[in-house]
Amino acid sequence: MKNKVVIIGYGTMGKAMARALKRSGGASIFAVGRNTSENRAAAEIRKSDFTIIAVKPQSAKEAIERVKNHLDKNTVLVSIMAGVSLKKIAIMSGHKKIIRMMPNLGLSVGEGIAVWKSAGLNRAESARVGKFINKITDNFEVKNEDAINRATAVSGSGPAYFFLLADSMLAAAKSLGFSAEESRRLVGKTFKAAAALGEHGNYSELIKKVASKGGTTEAALRTFKQKGFEKMVSSAVRYAYQRAKQLSR
Repeated sequence: MKNKVVIIGYGTMGKAMARALKRSGGASIFAVGRNTSENRAAAEIRKSDFTIIAVKPQSAKEAIERVKNHLDKNTVLVSIMAGVSLKKIAIMSGHKKIIRMMPNLGLSVGEGIAVWKSAGLNRAESARVGKFINKITDNFEVKNEDAINRATAVSGSGPAYFFLLADSMLAAAKSLGFSAEESRRLVGKTFKAAAALGEHGNYSELIKKVASKGGTTEAALRTFKQKGFEKMVSSAVRYAYQRAKQLSR
């Protein structure tokens, strides 16, 4: 039997979640946007197995106000909001069965990963939730919420870090005389190949395989090190983690 899923917020991550659910084939989905009538939204929420809050953390109160009086006691309330704690969600909603999950945009294309933590679920309910999330994306349950904040900084925000590097490489390719289409193909296929190679490989060893001594790759990597690339990445991830913790307060 299909799970009945209501998604509150139909922005980037709400749509990504809907695509992942459709791909899984294990859910009937109703998306609630700003223009959805309150009566229709309430009716769908009441009969849902899972109600997913997919808004920005700044809109948490408004979104939860919209659902809290319509949740069945057995409905699992799922939040994919960055930095909003289980305790805060429980206080705002008055609901007991809650999942806090941090996926990333990759789930919209059948990739990506999520981490999650539950509150108020018994063993059977936790197993049901695990099966539900397994159909959507690769995932693992974490022991505490700080791990969700840390994962937010690494994998939740992570796709944007790769896109920034890709965009910088795209600009560099164009500056070397390639057309926009040629640059896009060169960068896109390179990223795709690197992801495939890296999935089961050791990153440090793969770097060595590409960077022959005295060659072009070694020259580029030396420049990265001189400009403090690794420290910059580490610092950026830590700032993202600190921001996630600030939002949790």
